[in-house]
Amino acid sequence: MATCRALLLGTGGWAGAHAKAYRLCSEIELVGICGHRNRERLDALAREHGVPGGTDLGEMLDRLRPDVLDIACNPHGRVEPILAACARPCVRLVNTEKPLALLPSEARTIAEQCRVSGTLLTVNHQKKYLPAWAKLAALIRDGALGEVRFFRASCQGNLLEQGTHLVDMLMHFNGHSPLEWVMGQIDDLDGLAKAGASAPDSAIAELAFANGARALLEIGKVGPCYPGETNKWHHFGITALGDQGMATITLNRTLEVVRFATGERTGEKSSWDENYVAAIAAHLDDAARYAANPALGHSSDLDKSLLSFTALMGIYASALDGGRVRFPADFEDRVVEGLANRGR
Repeated sequence: MATCRALLLGTGGWAGAHAKAYRLCSEIELVGICGHRNRERLDALAREHGVPGGTDLGEMLDRLRPDVLDIACNPHGRVEPILAACARPCVRLVNTEKPLALLPSEARTIAEQCRVSGTLLTVNHQKKYLPAWAKLAALIRDGALGEVRFFRASCQGNLLEQGTHLVDMLMHFNGHSPLEWVMGQIDDLDGLAKAGASAPDSAIAELAFANGARALLEIGKVGPCYPGETNKWHHFGITALGDQGMATITLNRTLEVVRFATGERTGEKSSWDENYVAAIAAHLDDAARYAANPALGHSSDLDKSLLSFTALMGIYASALDGGRVRFPADFEDRVVEGLANRGR
């Protein structure tokens, strides 16, 4: 029986996916839904899932006293609800959809307030819980590909639409090794004016890690197409090259592994369509376990998510000022605002 209680913030498509995922969870249950843009959608979701709905987040937090606030709404509204959760001791953890933030100042405020209040935070990078992607992470971790020193990663969503998932998964595959430097170029700056995940719509970057690995990223409109995919969001994949083998995985097609010594090739299905709701549920169950026992950690906790966000801001800074951006580094909002001004 679930012992962790969650309040969901949002009524859009992804909020609906989160609500469905709670039905598959064993550690956490949905106890309410909060929204303000679409009352009809809010009422329909609340009825469908048999929970109360409301439009005042503070009132619902105080009345329902959830253990978790699950944020699945527009990223332009990240900071305020996280601060509201941090102000209430009943909330042990905030789970938020990506991106963590749109600006460095927002990420800094979120991190500072979570640490001051002791509120845990996870970012909903559910791709780690897709079966084929979890299998590849285990293969790399267990040394099946030998020493992995190069990754190629690409997607067709922009830097904060899918780029944040891509970089986070890359960090996960590489054991969250610290960054040494980032060098990048950015184009299609009109994406910074989007009402949702506002970010440049094209980027190419190289990342260098402390463990010696390198990664080449192609993001957005410059991202390649994967054969057989017809959905823009499914053109998402990573290749890992080790000294004993290599593997290529795509979001909704296949995981293919080659062993150099034997020439053996294996392949299996990698389906987003069939598994994404269950992956959200697995992520939420792990978040509930983390809330109950912080010593367990989480694959998408605050520190790991900040590492991914900082890598993206490093790409912004490199594109704005030129040259490599070396780490550790702190960024100001000028790295985003400067690119926005350039695009006008």
